[in-house]
Amino acid sequence: MAEMKTELKKELEKNLNLLHTLRDEVRVRLHLAGMDLKEQWNKLEPHLEDAEKKAGEVTEDARNAVGDAVKKLQKLRASLR
Repeated sequence: MAEMKTELKKELEKNLNLLHTLRDEVRVRLHLAGMDLKEQWNKLEPHLEDAEKKAGEVTEDARNAVGDAVKKLQKLRASLR
């Protein structure tokens, strides 16, 4: 009985250590992903503002700029899933 408890304790300690390691790895990856997404957003946001301004011109160039901005924003949104 004591031997089973010792084995159980060893298994629990091993799995608990693995749990902590995995938790820490996920936290780091989430932080890095967050930084990457913020960087992508900071690059994209000025293009969105430009597209909004161009839309007031009602030109072919404006249509292309807004269409391009929509595609870029959709791509960023998809990466958030």
